[in-house]
Amino acid sequence: MISRHLSWATGLLAVVAVAAAAAARAAWIAPAMPGIAVAGCVADDSEGQRERIIEALQKRFNAKVVRVTETSVNGRPALQLRLLSDQRVWNLVIDASTGQILSGA
Repeated sequence: MISRHLSWATGLLAVVAVAAAAAARAAWIAPAMPGIAVAGCVADDSEGQRERIIEALQKRFNAKVVRVTETSVNGRPALQLRLLSDQRVWNLVIDASTGQILSGA
């Protein structure tokens, strides 16, 4: 009977661990809607943040980012991205700290 309770408890812990991992991942990726941030902000990890933004955009638009140019919009750091998909090539301007799409979507 003890082993039966341990199996149940172990299964419950596994479910809780998977749910916690999914929640942690979702905390930095926002819904794929125009005008909504693509990724959360981690101020002291700008290179990692940039890579997460690019990865999220590539998945969202099913396209490859082929060029990244640093720029600024209203004095805030931004990224100008060129994307390439099977159907088209286009540019996006993204807030570098929040991942919010500023223009081009």
